[in-house]
Amino acid sequence: MRNSLSAIRLGVELLARRGDRQQPDAVLEHIDHAADRAIERSEDLADLCRLATGKNLHIAAKPFSLHAAIRQAIDELAPAAPHATHTVFEHDRLGDGDCCGDAARIAQFLALAFEELASSGPPARVIVVSEVAGDRFRVAICESATPVERQGETRPDALLARTRRRALLQGIASAHQGHVEFDSARGDRPSIEGSFRSVRRGPPAGH
Repeated sequence: MRNSLSAIRLGVELLARRGDRQQPDAVLEHIDHAADRAIERSEDLADLCRLATGKNLHIAAKPFSLHAAIRQAIDELAPAAPHATHTVFEHDRLGDGDCCGDAARIAQFLALAFEELASSGPPARVIVVSEVAGDRFRVAICESATPVERQGETRPDALLARTRRRALLQGIASAHQGHVEFDSARGDRPSIEGSFRSVRRGPPAGH
C-alpha cells in the first residue's frame, strides 16, 4: 500500500510540475494503476482484520454461472500475469447449472491462487477447472506438468505475502461453507483447489 500511495503522490507531483494539459494520459494511467493496487491492498487488509477477529468474510450471494465467471476471470487475469506471453491458460468445464454465491469472491479466489502458484516463478502452462455438482462447486488451478524444482521464498516479505494469500483463500472458501487444499490432490505438481457450497445469503456478522 505504501509503495502504491507513493506512486500516486509522485504522479500528482509530475502533473503539477509539467503544467501541460495536452500530455497527461501516461501519468494518469500510472496513477490509476497505483490507486487500484492501493485499493486492493486496503480491501485485503480489511478482510484480514475481519478474519483475525474470528469472523467470516462478507459475501454478496446470488445465482451466477460458475463457468462464465471463471472464464471472465481468466480473461482479465491472463494479460496481467507475470510473463503473460509465456503463460498459457486452459479452462476445463465440468457439470452444468448455476451456483449461488459471490462471483466476485470466486474470481478473487482464482487470482489469489494463481498469484500463489506464480510466487516462485511464473508457470508456463496453467489448467483451471471449474466444476458444478448440484449445490456444490469446485475451482482448481494447477500447473499442467511436473515443474523443475523451485526454491521456496524465505524472505520475510515473501512469507508475509504467502500468509496473506492463504488466509484469504481459506476465508473465501469458508464464507461459502467450503475449504481449500494445497497440492494435496495432485502431489506431483503445484495445485490449489477450492471446494464450495451454494449459499443463499452472506453469513451473519460475527459468525
